[in-house]
Amino acid sequence: MKKIVSFLIICGGFSTSTVASQELLPTIIQGLVVDVEDEPIAFVNIQIEGTKEGASTGQDGRFEFITAQTGQQELLVTMIGFDPNRQQLNLVAGDSIYLRIILKEAVISLDQIVVTSSGYSTGESEGVTIQALDVVTTPGAAADILLAIQTFPGTSMVDEGAGLFVRGGDLGETLIVLDQATLSHPYKYESPTGGVFGVIPPFMIRKTAFSTGGFSSKYGNALSAVLDMSSLDMPRQHSYTLNLGLAAASLGIHIPIVKEKIGVRFTGNRSFTEALFRLNGQYDQFSETPNSSDVNTSLQYKYSTTGSISVFGFLGSDQLGVHVNLPSLEGEFRGKTTTSLFNIQWEDFANDWYIQTSLSLSRYSARQQLGDLDMNPSDIAAKFRSDAERYIRTFSHLRLGVELERLKNRIEGVFPSHSEISTPIENYLKINEAYDATRLGAYSDLLIKLTRRIVLNPGIRADYHSLSRSVVIDPRISFRYAVTKTTDVRFAWGIYHQFPTPFEYNSVTGNADLGSQHSQHFVLGLDHENSPLHLRLEAYYKPYYNLVLRHSKLNYTNQGKGKAGGVDIFAKYGGFLQTRLSGWISYSYNRSVRLQARSIGNELIYERASTSFEILHNLTIVAKARLVNSLYGGTTIRYATGRPVTHYTSSIPAEDGDYYLPIEGPIGAERLPSFQRMDIQLSYYLPFGEEHNMTFYTALANALDRANVTGYDYSADYSERTKRISNYRRYIYLGVSISINR
Repeated sequence: MKKIVSFLIICGGFSTSTVASQELLPTIIQGLVVDVEDEPIAFVNIQIEGTKEGASTGQDGRFEFITAQTGQQELLVTMIGFDPNRQQLNLVAGDSIYLRIILKEAVISLDQIVVTSSGYSTGESEGVTIQALDVVTTPGAAADILLAIQTFPGTSMVDEGAGLFVRGGDLGETLIVLDQATLSHPYKYESPTGGVFGVIPPFMIRKTAFSTGGFSSKYGNALSAVLDMSSLDMPRQHSYTLNLGLAAASLGIHIPIVKEKIGVRFTGNRSFTEALFRLNGQYDQFSETPNSSDVNTSLQYKYSTTGSISVFGFLGSDQLGVHVNLPSLEGEFRGKTTTSLFNIQWEDFANDWYIQTSLSLSRYSARQQLGDLDMNPSDIAAKFRSDAERYIRTFSHLRLGVELERLKNRIEGVFPSHSEISTPIENYLKINEAYDATRLGAYSDLLIKLTRRIVLNPGIRADYHSLSRSVVIDPRISFRYAVTKTTDVRFAWGIYHQFPTPFEYNSVTGNADLGSQHSQHFVLGLDHENSPLHLRLEAYYKPYYNLVLRHSKLNYTNQGKGKAGGVDIFAKYGGFLQTRLSGWISYSYNRSVRLQARSIGNELIYERASTSFEILHNLTIVAKARLVNSLYGGTTIRYATGRPVTHYTSSIPAEDGDYYLPIEGPIGAERLPSFQRMDIQLSYYLPFGEEHNMTFYTALANALDRANVTGYDYSADYSERTKRISNYRRYIYLGVSISINR
């Protein structure tokens, strides 16, 4: 109790010390963009000239954003094929402005139109923003948010799945948030490296910001990165979408029940991959082809001009069966997973504060079978989160927040006593354990405009964890200097703690005395954005301390340590539907070294070596173009140096002689061959009726049929090994999407 009280005093004391005597509300700018025939125009860019504040219109032509700018300002409105429109505004803090903007078709050729930047991140410059349109038009991303984010710098191509390994961090070091709720299991077809796809469809998402390091004190319990998503708000018109592809079908319904007051959104998705794998000659790899289904529902109620309540629900399941060939077992792996999330969120202005508060509940359960192995893991997570922010005069912005999270891990079943051995049954452990953990966190930070060019963002957060019985304090600070109106220099430093999962404290295979892991972030960056070009260069260094490490007697300890460092380069030009040519190039260089455990029979020794997710060089090129009329094309080219692998050099017979215990060679001593892949995508947009359209699309994945090596398989005594080739050889995909609006 004393630790909890102390931790609240620290956070509360810092928060109250930053309150000034006079505080002002931001200005709300909203409106509608139409053509000369009064038809709404989607994907129009709206930006306050000379700043990065703005928005883009939705399918209904509407936009909305908040700004701290005051006085005489110029609003620039641009869209490919239309003449730019400029609106002179007199902004007064606390006002709400509504604009109806008419764009006229341009009389010059499309490729001469210059547009503004295509993405915004709610006033913060600590992350890259990606929109739904970027997701679905990126070749090779399979219309998946996580796969699209992998084309940005800072992420590592560990395999061809959707797992987010960021700047030398492990998979579990990335926090994924939706409407303030934590997504503990954000992947479909989960695996040790993440999963094949993400669970959240892109067109249920309004805003997505991805930060690869140096993020503010708003986010806790994450060592490396944050992906923060917000769901769509009130639908403005009736909209129905139907998508049918070679391996999936989906239905979307968006209805304003009471105009500007109550709206509902629904999407349902069903995958059926058998036809896809049969067509592309990969059907025999599965005993049950991967299939999944999910439904997403949201309800919005706007009870005032500033206040709203939204409810979001998600339910999904997936299953598959696949043949495996391990040294100790040849058989069939069968897996089935069910995931659900329920979240209710309230937001409004109250006494000069903008407040967002949410309450969420998520559940996860799985059944995983392989030979005698039979696991039934499950999680239940409940979370309360509240964030409040306000402007202090016109030069500073205060944010406060608190979160209470309750997580329960339960696992039961039969497990191998040795992590590398899957048989026989007498060497298995029977486990039935459930562990609960409570985490209480609070933060405060202040965005201060010291001069016309200098912005300072100090912050602090504290977290209490019930199983570790400790409070951790994370001070953080960032500094931004505007060299010009379009070029910023940024430095960020901070301490980041993350607690082990509750199951790692279990009495059979865990350690009840584990403490918190932590790292430091040092980030130095240069950002230049001058429409239609956006350039970003960042260098970073991350030392790690107290990492959870395997131990031969204690199961786990906090003896792990390491470091990661590297450089990220990002260059983006234009935006889809806004410039005839658009795309981006991202490059990352990363070194990641940690103390790791090496198996020699039943013993463990420790070595400092490159991690299995260290990718030295990672290059991605994404290019999109309007080819002719309504025909669009694009390509994504990826190159990544091979990840480090630890080989088995020999083995020793088990005491009963029925199987062998492997002996590992030096950790990460070899690397897989480089990963190379080229994806191509074509789409044809066909409008019909007044506001309806159809889009036909086709994609060729791994167009050059590259046989990427994902690992090695071993004989029963580990004396021979063969390359394991990726399942993702060249394959074709096609489909059609229909949208009805009224």
